[in-house]
Formats: sequence, C-alpha cells, structure tokens
Amino acid sequence: MDLHGGNIYRLYREGKKDILDYSSNINPLGVPELFKNIVTANFNVLEKYPDPEYIDLRKSIANYNNLDINNIFVGNGATEVLFKYMQSLKPKKALIIAPSFAEYTRALESIDCEIVYYKLLPEKNFSLNVEEFTKNIPQCDLVILCNPNNPTGTFLPLETIKRLNNILKVKKIKFFIDEAFIEFIKDWQEMTATNLKDPNIFIMRALTKFFAVPGLRLGYGIYFDEELKPNLDKKTEPWSVNSFADIAGQVMLKDEKYITETEAWIEKEKKWFYEQCNAIHKIKAYKTNTNFILLKLLANTSEEVREKMLEYDILIRDASNFVGLDNQYIRLAIKDRENNTKVIEALNEVVR
Repeated sequence: MDLHGGNIYRLYREGKKDILDYSSNINPLGVPELFKNIVTANFNVLEKYPDPEYIDLRKSIANYNNLDINNIFVGNGATEVLFKYMQSLKPKKALIIAPSFAEYTRALESIDCEIVYYKLLPEKNFSLNVEEFTKNIPQCDLVILCNPNNPTGTFLPLETIKRLNNILKVKKIKFFIDEAFIEFIKDWQEMTATNLKDPNIFIMRALTKFFAVPGLRLGYGIYFDEELKPNLDKKTEPWSVNSFADIAGQVMLKDEKYITETEAWIEKEKKWFYEQCNAIHKIKAYKTNTNFILLKLLANTSEEVREKMLEYDILIRDASNFVGLDNQYIRLAIKDRENNTKVIEALNEVVR
C-alpha cells in the first residue's frame, strides 16, 4: 500500500489510463492561469540561481499572512520544512495526535526521537477534548497537531489552540501545528495559530493543496522563536526552492480571483459531498472542514472498495495505514461537481 495518496504513476505503468484521482487532495481549479502566464514570460530564470535568501518570496508569504519576513522559513515542499524543523529542535520524545500525516513519524524517526501517539476516537468523531488530552499527556518535548486534520477533516478553533498551547507552555512542551489545509476553512485568517505569535508554536504550511501545484514543491514554516533561526539556517541546503517555485510564491498568493473562486467552490462542495456520502447505505461519513472526507465502511473493507472503485477508473485512498484507523476507512478528495457525482454513483454501486 502507498504511504500517501496520488501514486497514479504505478497504475499508468500497469496499463490503467484516464484515472480519476480521488486519493490526493488537490484543488480541482488547477494551476492558476496567472502563474502559468508569468512562468512562460520568465522562462529564462532557469539560467540563474535563485536568491539563496529568498527575500522576495519570503516577503510575499509574510504579506499574505500579515507577518514579518523574519517569521518565514521556506523549503522544498512542506515535508522539507517538517524535517528541517525536527532536525533543528531535536526533541527526545514527541507526541503525535493521531490519525494524521505519516511524515511526522518519519521525520521524528530520522532523528531517533521516541514517539508516542494520542489516538482520537471514532465514536467521538475524532474530535480532541483538550481537558482529557492534557490530563493524560505524558512528559515529552513536542506535541504535533494537524489542523485541519488529515485524514479526519476535524478542526480546532483558535481559542482552543490558545488554551492548549498555554497548558503546553507550562509543561515546557513545544507545539508543532500543520496548517497545510487551513485555507479551505472559511475566514481562515481569523482562525490560524499565527495570530497568537507565540514562540512556543511552529506552524507548517504548503502551497500544494490550495493552489494545485504538488509537482512544484513549495512549503513554508512560520515561527516567532528567534533562537530557532540559526538552527534552521544551519540545517538548510542552499537553493532548496527552485526558481519556478520562487515565482509561484510571489505570484499565486496575490491571485485574488483564484483565491475567491476556490473559497466559493469549497464552501458549497464540501457540504454537498458530505450529504451525498452520508446518504449512502453502509457508510458513515465524518463531517469535514476541508477538501477531503473520511468515510467508515460498515460492510466492506477498504482494500475491497479501493479495488472495486478502480474498475470505475477511480483511485481512492485506502486509509487503513493511518495510525489509529483500520481497514474500515477510506478517504476521498472533494473536487468539482461533475466528478464528485461520478464518484458518488460509483461508490453507491460498490458498497451495495
């Protein structure tokens, strides 16, 4: 089984063509046209090295988040940001709130960090009760939270994040928050942990999901701990962000038309898709705050459903390899209405 969604290349090699990929959570509006046009007009940037300090890129990201350039760290995708942070912090013991993104575990394993998991419960709709959590948290150096969470779609509001962080600070525990999907939340600027500007918190973001550029590889970190900067700089190789990704971060974050269209799409579509999934007999759908949805299969296994959906040329995410989930769970992306309708119809047939 693939560790992540989106591995359509293996299916291509096996002779499967025209696959509808619902295993990866990418904006169906596609790559912004404004970015395409600017890249075409500036193709000769490939003849030069990127700015090793990425001043214009970091300024663009800082402006997008109403922050200072010194709060921004850029990397070759969010995964590089994650690994560099862990290498800089070097926690001896970390707690991951699960189920969640598998790369947290790999990043911690790369520095020989002891890992413990706090498993969210399906009977509580995978929601985190801060009071219960903080009563049971073991002594550790770091807590990792994905917010909105992948794969459950749950989201903790800012007041809850603030309350949790205050407790962690008393216990001298650092707080890593993955906000890769936060832009799919309505009025996300008011909800992000960046508003706390707290040195105890490190926030990871990606352009991959919202701006539909997974092949470009551009992620960034937001931090307010001045002592962290020299460690991050020391761990980072020069020119890790390529010239096109540099341009992307400067252009796409200012593309108000694309951003507005995406916000309108996701608000309408995630509600419709949840209602359609929940209406399917033998499936429990969990309400989502973002551009994917977690489903519990009541009469099939995830492997069975994945294989049967491939007969309809639809690739879905078997979620059984997420810590805390089993072979009753699948995850679906949420895309445009035409393709969403095809997926709902196929799913109805498969689980019948």
